[in-house]
Amino acid sequence: MIKKDLIKNHYFFLVLALLLFFPVFLTNIEDQPISEDESIRALVAFEMHKSTDYITPTIGGEPYFKKPPLYNWLITASYTMFGNYSETSLRFPMILSLLFFSLTIFFFVKKEMGTKMGVINALIFMTIGRILFFETLHGLIDITYSWLTYLFFMTSYVFFKKKKYLLLFVSAYFITSITYLMKGLPSLVFLGITLLVLFISNKQFKMLFNWRHFVGIFILIIIVGGYYLLYFNANDISPEELLWILLDQTTRRTVIRFGWLTTLMGIFTFPFAMFYHFLPWTVLILVLFTKGNYKKIKSHPFLKYNVLILVFNIIVYWTSPEVHARYIIMLLPPFFTVLTWLYFDRKENNHKLVTVIEYILGILMMAACIAPFGALFHEVTKEFSHILFNVIWVSAALVLLTILFWKQKHMRLFWIAIALLVIRLGFDVIVLPTRQLNTPEIPAENLAIEVAEQTEGKPLVSYWNPEFEPFHYYRKSFLLFRYHFYLSRARDEIVYISSEKKPGVIYFAFEEHIKDEQVNVLGSVVQNIEKTKPCVLFTFDFEDPPLSKDN
Repeated sequence: MIKKDLIKNHYFFLVLALLLFFPVFLTNIEDQPISEDESIRALVAFEMHKSTDYITPTIGGEPYFKKPPLYNWLITASYTMFGNYSETSLRFPMILSLLFFSLTIFFFVKKEMGTKMGVINALIFMTIGRILFFETLHGLIDITYSWLTYLFFMTSYVFFKKKKYLLLFVSAYFITSITYLMKGLPSLVFLGITLLVLFISNKQFKMLFNWRHFVGIFILIIIVGGYYLLYFNANDISPEELLWILLDQTTRRTVIRFGWLTTLMGIFTFPFAMFYHFLPWTVLILVLFTKGNYKKIKSHPFLKYNVLILVFNIIVYWTSPEVHARYIIMLLPPFFTVLTWLYFDRKENNHKLVTVIEYILGILMMAACIAPFGALFHEVTKEFSHILFNVIWVSAALVLLTILFWKQKHMRLFWIAIALLVIRLGFDVIVLPTRQLNTPEIPAENLAIEVAEQTEGKPLVSYWNPEFEPFHYYRKSFLLFRYHFYLSRARDEIVYISSEKKPGVIYFAFEEHIKDEQVNVLGSVVQNIEKTKPCVLFTFDFEDPPLSKDN
């Protein structure tokens, strides 16, 4: 039995969460099909790995402009480490980033507010609903990007507090250089807003014109400019063309594109959408409806800084008509740092709203104890092997944690966090295996493998009709990225895009690209994926005998 004095130690929960971390976030992760956005990262990194060209991101050999290459380097390193192009190797950098992000939160919050606050904020971050059941299932850029952005927030505060301005600007611009090489121009927005907030709120605006600031700017120019110098030296692409894509990518989710009505609707619905995405911890928002919050926050420099960077950075996203919850992950730790501090402060004073919050969370925990049994009656899961065993151990673990939740009054948030990790582990063993059933991605992957087998040893090319204008973002890439990745992985080579017609080469293209061409159709290439147009496998009809499936 767990000793009472041990479970009153906040480090106990941190160690327990770290012991659970990799089983929770890696178990059956390969069963989650690759999403369309995720497949772009997978495909770009795959082509980098195969071509050994780490300067120019490509899709089908065509330049990919929307994101700089750094996150693809991390995926490529993971491919190399695992020795394959699996879903696990694709997602491992994201999972590792989540671990580092959580430890970063613990380190900085503990330093400013004590061990209890450091531990609970680290645990809350890794168990936010959106992160627990979506972001950690996909190898996207956002957790890694957000971790480095949050690191920039915190190091800037610490160095400002110590009046180490040179270190502040050097670290700020160095980290921003790294994040820029991941995601582009949004990094400069975070940099500008945060530095203005930090120096203006502390009445040090003149320091922004100090020589130390220009040292930081110089570092960013050297790192980012050095990359682009290599890029433009290696590619016949104009800086204007690349800059236009990056600017358009950054500004396309604005009122200019969507209009005022959609923008105003987005402003109204944004708080409700974020409340939903970041459950169950957004229940803590109730503490904002207590008196004296403004004075308490204002009197605490670290809390005040967290509020300011949250408020001024989130405006950009709040006023955007089209924003995904993953775009503001870096702002979640500042948000919950404030909420948890207010929660513990009110708890010490036995505030009724704290009781309401704890009862809501406790009821959710009790409901979670029963929920796994639904798998015994679901048509998909009830026939799985070991389903009864998995249901029983998940439910039993949650019952134990629920008892500890009610008994350990001062540790209730900590037990909720551990329970959420157990729920995710139950999700891994009960729900994730179902993702391989009745999903359009699996037949698509199987078809890609079939096409790869049919065309083994023969050149396979994605055909782009030269009479068609390239797309604004993706140039000549028209096939679903997910399928293109499946096909490339199955053939273990880059599947290039070309407008040349050659004998002996097998092509695939949308039917509209070959409607006036003499071709020998060999079969379908894409099926059952979203709203994809018909895409066929074919050869051009030259004077030589046509290539068929059998030869």
